[in-house]
Amino acid sequence: MLAAVLPAPARGQTGGAQTAGAELDAPSWHGFAGRFLGADGRVTDTGNGGISHSEGQGYGLVLATAARDRGAVDRLWGWTKRNLMVRPDGLSAWKWESGKGVTDPNNATDGDILIAWGLLRAAELWKDADLRGAALALLQAIRQHTLVRQAGMTLPLPGVTGFRRGGAVIVNPSYLIMPAFQAFAAAEPSGGWDGVIGSALVFLAKARIGQGQLPPDWALLAEDGSLTLPDGFRKQFGYDAIRVPLYLAWAGYRDPWYFRPYGAFAAPFGNGPIPATVSLPGGTTAQVPASVGMLAVLRLATRIAESGNAIVVPPLGADEDYYSTVLFLLTRLAERSLGLSP
Repeated sequence: MLAAVLPAPARGQTGGAQTAGAELDAPSWHGFAGRFLGADGRVTDTGNGGISHSEGQGYGLVLATAARDRGAVDRLWGWTKRNLMVRPDGLSAWKWESGKGVTDPNNATDGDILIAWGLLRAAELWKDADLRGAALALLQAIRQHTLVRQAGMTLPLPGVTGFRRGGAVIVNPSYLIMPAFQAFAAAEPSGGWDGVIGSALVFLAKARIGQGQLPPDWALLAEDGSLTLPDGFRKQFGYDAIRVPLYLAWAGYRDPWYFRPYGAFAAPFGNGPIPATVSLPGGTTAQVPASVGMLAVLRLATRIAESGNAIVVPPLGADEDYYSTVLFLLTRLAERSLGLSP
């Protein structure tokens, strides 16, 4: 069994015994909050220059709700409202820097999706009409400003600005957060989210590049449905696309066809380090090893596919950065939802 080796809470001042029914164990949550969540409700990305962003606030809300920490939810949402919900269209600005405030007002749609999902989870758990209203308002903004119809599919643009190339659109496969879309469909039965779910599954079936059939971090989807790798973006499977199998698994999809490429990717490395990225379509791997969080996702994918070598995931150390820690904890939540042991 994997154990989270993390310090006691400090920055976020989150403590106390684990709440009954929590999906996330108290030591793991307290470790996350103590290292990355400030007392004001701001999540710091320690692997990205100490910035804060909508993604981090959304992940924080999801994890706080899983830990049944209502106080943390209120702090997270309070900071997000004050600092990121500054756009006139109801979406959040994605990037905030200490001493500067918002330094990029464009939205990041995955951040908006995660914030809305976290708010919706909290609203349902604590029967809070205000949180539900905020979630539904954000869902409306996501639908109105980011969803596009392309090649018969309804998919989210990664952001309102900068992701159209003539008649083609840029899509980030890891922004297709399937369990969030399922929650949105339940909360808004007439919101068209079932169509987004179906479109996402079609797109993910197409977004398999090169001999390894791995999804890219970024893809260019033409009007005729053809898919290529866009210039100006990383042409690789890596830090973004690692979330694709995590979100599919968490949403309950168990078709091995979606998961086998990850075991095949990891298998040649045996017990040695698995690289964090692989270039597409060529297949050249980076020398940077996959983080503990990335290994946790790869292990989950190979378990579902029942193929590939068993992937060893080290304990989550106290020096692990924000993103790796998030991936590790989200994978734990996905495993719990699937009835899999850590």
